[in-house]
Amino acid sequence: MSCSATVYKEEYIEQILPFEWSFRAGEGDSRLWAIEELKESDWTSAFTNSLLSDQELKTEKGYGWYRTSFSFNSEMKIALKNSEAVVLNLGRFAACEEVYFNGRMIGKTGDFPDNFMGYSDNEREYTFFLKKEELNNENILAIKFHDGWSTGGFLDRNRVILTPAKIKDKVSLNVDVASHNYIFFGDEPLSFNVGVQNMNKRKIKGNLIVSLSTDDYRFIKEYVVPITINKKESSNEQFMFSNLSPGFYRCNVKFVYNGEDVVNQSFNLGYEPEKIDSKKDNKTDLREFWEANLLELSKIAPDYQLTYLEKESTSEYNIYLVTMRSFGSELIQGYYAQPNKKGKHPVIVEYMGYGSAPYLPNREWDGFAHFVLSIRGQGLNEKNSKFGTWITYGLDSKESYYYRGAFLDVVRAIDFVCSRSELDESRIGVRGGSQGGALSFVAAALDSRVKVAAPSIPFLSDYRDYFRIVPWPKKDIKDYLDKTPSMTWEKVYSVLSYFDIKNLSSWIKCPVLMGIGVQDEVCPPHINFAAYNQVQSQKKWMAFPNHGHSVGKEFYDESMRIFREVLDVNK
Repeated sequence: MSCSATVYKEEYIEQILPFEWSFRAGEGDSRLWAIEELKESDWTSAFTNSLLSDQELKTEKGYGWYRTSFSFNSEMKIALKNSEAVVLNLGRFAACEEVYFNGRMIGKTGDFPDNFMGYSDNEREYTFFLKKEELNNENILAIKFHDGWSTGGFLDRNRVILTPAKIKDKVSLNVDVASHNYIFFGDEPLSFNVGVQNMNKRKIKGNLIVSLSTDDYRFIKEYVVPITINKKESSNEQFMFSNLSPGFYRCNVKFVYNGEDVVNQSFNLGYEPEKIDSKKDNKTDLREFWEANLLELSKIAPDYQLTYLEKESTSEYNIYLVTMRSFGSELIQGYYAQPNKKGKHPVIVEYMGYGSAPYLPNREWDGFAHFVLSIRGQGLNEKNSKFGTWITYGLDSKESYYYRGAFLDVVRAIDFVCSRSELDESRIGVRGGSQGGALSFVAAALDSRVKVAAPSIPFLSDYRDYFRIVPWPKKDIKDYLDKTPSMTWEKVYSVLSYFDIKNLSSWIKCPVLMGIGVQDEVCPPHINFAAYNQVQSQKKWMAFPNHGHSVGKEFYDESMRIFREVLDVNK
C-alpha cells in the first residue's frame, strides 16, 4: 500500500482536555514548576476557555504558568501504539511560551525577555514523541508563558486537543540562512539550505517548493524540487537568488506531500538595505512648517509639576510623576527618575510605543537620569484622551493632525529635562521602540539639544511603501477615508509627508544607532531603512534575524555603550 493511500485512510481520533487547569503567576523555576507536586496554596484554578483578565487573574511581570494532569483514553492508547507521537493543539495563545510534558520541553514559540522576539497570538500546535511509560501513566502538561500586555495565555475560548500524529505531522522543516543576520551584500546571492526531516517509519515522496517575492508581494522566482526521503532520514537542498535590487524579500518554503502542504515556513531576508532608494517626498515648506510649530510651542508656559512617588522610589532614584503643558496647552505626563547622587547628570529621554501601557523608568543605577514621556492621548494621558484613533485623528490637514502636537510633545520632554538643575543639558540621549523609535528620530531632527539617539523598529516612515507591505495602519486610514468623502489617498499622503520621519531624518546631526527585527510585520525593515538612509550624521544599525516587532538584548547593551561613550559617562 502506498504512503498516499495510507494518509487518506488514517482515522481521526482526538482527546479533549478539561477546561479547568491550575494557574500560577510568576516566572518560576522550569525544572520544578513543570513537574513538581502541586501545592494547592500556590496555585489557583483557571479555565482555558476564558481570558485570564475575565477570571480576574493576573500575571507577575508578564509571566504565568498553566498546568494540568491527564491520562490518555483507551482510543488514544490504541492509536498511539502505532503513531508513537502526539499532536498538541492549544488553539490561539499569546504571546510567547515554553510547553513541557512530564518536565521535558516539547516546544516553544518566541522567546522570553531579555530576548523577546515580538508578539505572537496565532494558533499553537506542537508534535512530540512519547516515552513508552507515558502511554499508560498519568502525565503532566505545563505551559510557561509571558505577555507584557497582560492579555496572555489562552485566547478565544480554547479547547486543548490531543491527536495521534499522522504521517504529515512527523515531517519537519529546517532553514539555515547563509548570513548570520539574514542580510546580504554585494555579489552575495540570497542563499539558504533547506532540510526536510522524515520521522516516519516509511519513505515519503513530495515536492519542496521555494518561492521569493518582494516585501510588497511582487513575485520574483519559484523552485519546485521533487524529493524522496527514506524513513528516519533527511533531505537537504541549497537555494540561491541573485541579481536582486536593494530591499527586503519574502521567502516561503513548503513541503507538499500527497497534495497537501505538510510543513510551511515563511521568513524575510534583506539585500543591501543601506541602498534602498526611498526618496523624500516632503513639500517645500516642510522646514518652515516645523520652525513655526517650534516657535508656537515656545510660547506655551510648560508649568512643570512634580509629584513624588514614594513607593516607586529606590535608594538610587527618586521617582516622580511629571505633568506639563505642551502645544495647544495640552496636559501631558511622564515619569522622571531623579538620581540621588550629587552632581550634574546625563539623561536618557524615552518615548513609548503606540498604545503602550505606562511604565516606570529604570530604577537601578546606570549612570543616567531617566524620563519616560507619554505623548498626548496615550499612556498616562489615555484616560482623558480626546484624540480617537490617533493615526487618523485630524488627518484632513497638517494643522489639525494628531502627530503635529505629538511631535511637539517630544520636544517639550527635552524642555523639561533641560529645566532641571541636576541634569546636564549638554548630555541628552533619546531612545524608544516602534512609535518611540519614530519619536526618537523626531527628537533628534527637531531639537539639536539631543546628542545621541537609539531608535528601534521605528514607525511613521515611508507611508506609500509602508501601506503596500503590511495591512496596518493602512486599514485604519482606509476606514477613515470611507467615512470622510472629502479626503482622498493623495490628500492623505500630502498631510502625512509632514510627519514622515524619512523626510525629517536628514536634519539629524547627532550619532544614531538603529535596531530592526528582520521579521517585523508591524513596522517592516524597509520603512526603518527609508528613514535611516536619510541620516547624514554618524550612524550604525543592528539587525535581529528572528525578531519580529522587537530587538534583542544586544541592542540595549550596545545603545547603552554608545550613550556612555557619546555622553562621557562612567558609572
